[in-house]
Amino acid sequence: MLGFLKRWMHTPKQEPTNAVDYKTMEIDVVIKCFVSDKDKPFRVIFKVEKQGSFFSKDIFVKNVDTKTPYELVYNFSTLGMNYEELKKYESTDHAEYSFATLEEAKKVKDTTVDYIRFLIREHQQETLAKIS
Repeated sequence: MLGFLKRWMHTPKQEPTNAVDYKTMEIDVVIKCFVSDKDKPFRVIFKVEKQGSFFSKDIFVKNVDTKTPYELVYNFSTLGMNYEELKKYESTDHAEYSFATLEEAKKVKDTTVDYIRFLIREHQQETLAKIS
């Protein structure tokens, strides 16, 4: 699976020509509380500001239902999904998810951010290793 992800992440025209050309993806993540929403007041908002040297901006789950946090183990990133999962969840670069508790919102934020950071580090190291 990881081998497939690594091959999928790299395309020849997006590889930097030297280490200085590598650009990191920038993502804004905030948790907001909307007091007018009594059922699910806590919202996690993800937005990709800069794609950087990454292969796509659309890295967040678009279609979410009540089972999604459990199906995806709180990781709302589409990175590493197979074709069937991508077809089911779709992807976007700006996503907003609603939760009943602050703890659940934090868990989704932390899990998703940690996973994306890990993949960005792997992508950067592999790209820089190819240049050397």
